[in-house]
Amino acid sequence: MVDYSSESIYQGGDSFLNSEFSNYTGFNRLAGSQMGFPGSPFTGNQLGETINAIKQGTKVFEVTMLGPSMKDADQAIPKQHFHEMRALMKLTGVKPSLHGPLMDAAGFGQGGWAGEDERASNERRMFEAIEKAHILDPKDNLPVVFHTGNAGGYSSGYVPDEKDKTKDKLTSLPVINLETNQSLKPLEVKEKYYAHKPESLKKDGEKFELNEQLESINESEWGNSMTELSTFSKHADEIIGNSPINFRKDETENSVNWGNAEIRKDGKIYDRKTNSLMPELSKQQKQGLNKMHDADIFLSNVKLNFDTMFHKAYKYGNEKEKEKLKKLSEEYSKKLRNLNEKNEKTSWEGQLILNPLHKKEILGNAINELNQITRGNAPKVYVNATDFAMKKATKTFSNLAKSSYDQFGKTAPTIAIENIYEGLGFSRAEDHKKLIEDSRKEFSKYLIEEKGIGKREAKKIASDRIGATWDMGHINMARSKDFKEEYIVEQTKKIAPYVKHVHVTDNFGFADSHLAPGMGNVPIKKVMEQLEKHGKIKEMKMIVEAGGFVEHFKKSPHQFSLTAFGSGTYGIGEGQSWNKSATMQGNYFGGYGTTNPELHHSMYGSGFTTMPMELGGQMPGNQSRFDGS
Repeated sequence: MVDYSSESIYQGGDSFLNSEFSNYTGFNRLAGSQMGFPGSPFTGNQLGETINAIKQGTKVFEVTMLGPSMKDADQAIPKQHFHEMRALMKLTGVKPSLHGPLMDAAGFGQGGWAGEDERASNERRMFEAIEKAHILDPKDNLPVVFHTGNAGGYSSGYVPDEKDKTKDKLTSLPVINLETNQSLKPLEVKEKYYAHKPESLKKDGEKFELNEQLESINESEWGNSMTELSTFSKHADEIIGNSPINFRKDETENSVNWGNAEIRKDGKIYDRKTNSLMPELSKQQKQGLNKMHDADIFLSNVKLNFDTMFHKAYKYGNEKEKEKLKKLSEEYSKKLRNLNEKNEKTSWEGQLILNPLHKKEILGNAINELNQITRGNAPKVYVNATDFAMKKATKTFSNLAKSSYDQFGKTAPTIAIENIYEGLGFSRAEDHKKLIEDSRKEFSKYLIEEKGIGKREAKKIASDRIGATWDMGHINMARSKDFKEEYIVEQTKKIAPYVKHVHVTDNFGFADSHLAPGMGNVPIKKVMEQLEKHGKIKEMKMIVEAGGFVEHFKKSPHQFSLTAFGSGTYGIGEGQSWNKSATMQGNYFGGYGTTNPELHHSMYGSGFTTMPMELGGQMPGNQSRFDGS
């Protein structure tokens, strides 16, 4: 049956026929005083952006230091502007937050890890943003937003789990070479046929898991290098040939012990023990000496290769292997010392003619020992890039918290780490959560050991000062990988207890289009319900990132944000709400005509003449900060 009574014609919604035609999200427990928007990322004039925000009546504003189209935008804001923004926001009751510059906390860049110097440089620049943020509000712990990661190269690939839509399944693994810091092409799940497993031939092969592939890369490269190193003995024998036979001690009375013979810098050969001149070499011996010399150069190169392999084995090996390698090192160095030991009676300047034979033996034994130690357990030179980046990013964020606490104490800004979308660092809630927990753990350890703070209090301080910014538009971009609404909601549930700050934005899952809330397919109502249920939503600032909407339609997103959440018009939680008044006669945001005498403000002085009519000024209602007024 259809209700044709007069009560059903206009029900106070955005549309008197069907409220779903509006951008109302259905979540109406968010006060307008919690909502605001950021300054434009396209300008360093954040002071001007602050003034425009205040004119629109917002009570929350995020100073923006992103600058995607303006390099080093964070460096373009004069320091005086931070003090001026602070004064303006204090006078008008606006609560600030700050979005820091786009720096990769792990120190990654194009092609791989840029090194510890790059990571440390990024950390210093991020801390500078924290110092500037503290100027904006030196009494409260205002949120400072940094992305989890801004670089590719360490993001794992996931697809939806066929059985459970709220879960994901790993499909690709990022890999980094710790020796070169270069990222490899991500490993992907594949099928493999095995000669020793006939059953794999009867189907489409056997699954070659990602961790197995990573292990295989390490084993293969190490095995090839060790094989190449181990063949040195053959090459050395080929170079030396039958040279040693020319220096063999015979059984005659005047026999010469060539084992003591050394060739000095002057080219003459002496008996090392007696320091007497040896007989002149025969033609065959001279040829043999040249071969010995060539062999010695070759063995010196082998020694360098062995040192490189030993370095990798020790640096990337486990503790058990390191103990064995220490013993190998001790024996190896002892034998080399004995080989090169100076004669007690003479100053040894030269080299034993038969030195290459001894060196070859020492190297051969050492290489064989190294091969035995690492067999079946190759050094982990190639590792999961996500794990590596996690440690580096943790170091950055925990260091930022330490420096901030040292400088500002209890008024230190809150580090609110924002999730980023698929393809960049730590886009999943699980990784985001681990980054926060690890950073808190390191910060807490510092407070206990260096500041003498109790364990419980240190844990609370770390929990308060390091948390998450949850960008619902970023997580919604998982839809491009065929994830459904259930997954977006579940990810929010996992991160909700850590959230300190929220970026409200809408899109359709394929681009970070920054629409106003309610204009895309982000399940905003369900996301907000999870934040409300598992977090402290009343303590969070809600920053509506709708720059894309502004750019295309030249309208302020603030009225649409208030409408989307049905916020109370007068902020008291009762009576008229923005979603009901948005389409009333005259349009509230469009003004109700000239409510004051035209010349009133200009005659009696005031700066109100440039304000919009809805705030008592002279400017027509269709003017806003986005069209030049």
